Amino acid sequence: MREASLPIGVFDSGIGGLTVLKELQRSFPGEHLIYVGDLARSPYGSKSAETIRHYAGQITRYLLSRQVKLIVVACNTASAAAGATVRQLAAPVPVLEVVELGAEAALDAVGGGGRIGILATSTTVESGIYSDKIRALSSSKGIPVPRIMQKACPLFVPLVEEGIWEGDLADQIARHYLEEMSVFQPEAVILGCTHYPLLKGAIAKSLPAGTLLIESAPAVVRAAGKILDKSGMRSLKTKDALTEYYVSDSVEAFSRHAGRILDRAVDLVHHVDLDACEGREE
Repeated sequence: MREASLPIGVFDSGIGGLTVLKELQRSFPGEHLIYVGDLARSPYGSKSAETIRHYAGQITRYLLSRQVKLIVVACNTASAAAGATVRQLAAPVPVLEVVELGAEAALDAVGGGGRIGILATSTTVESGIYSDKIRALSSSKGIPVPRIMQKACPLFVPLVEEGIWEGDLADQIARHYLEEMSVFQPEAVILGCTHYPLLKGAIAKSLPAGTLLIESAPAVVRAAGKILDKSGMRSLKTKDALTEYYVSDSVEAFSRHAGRILDRAVDLVHHVDLDACEGREE
């Protein structure tokens, strides 16, 4: 079946989405994957929603030109600001967004009436999308809405993009951001940016012992599996599938950090001109 051999597209503002890609590679070793990292314009978290929609639209058009069968928005900021844009452009190709899946995982973990912390970029926090999703899910499940605290951590993404994932600097910045969150004593904290799992050690040190850190990657894998099986588009291959990488800035810097995240040699890294992927906004 030709549809089953088509690739899955994954995109992020930089290298953070590789934390999601890694889970997809592990769980679906037979799936052809295409990853797009918009390093030239990272971080998205401090940019306007209009700008992010423009960027996400360009990347979506590029992935559609590659005939992807599924798109994973592996960027919380893009999911918050441009999720509707991506879905509209991609239809009928299904789209998975990390925000909704992360919110559902957190609510399942604490139940009604618990305490959930949200760490995210400024744009994601200002959008209120995580709080809105948690409240809507609580209502649909008929359970009390958890207490919620949000915290923007704007230095986390540049820290990760520089490859500083642990050590004194990472610990100091985490303590700076998470003092109030620690006092809040959340039962679960959503890592509301796919870069943040790379700082998990530093974040955990700055929160009360036993705080559950919620990553979106496992939920993305579960949702992707359901879509592929329901549509009959799961690859017939079971191993050794191709992963292609496209970045809008330095191929060398991306390759170095990507290999460290994915624990494998990263080949087939190409430069992509996303400004060439223009089109009229619908």
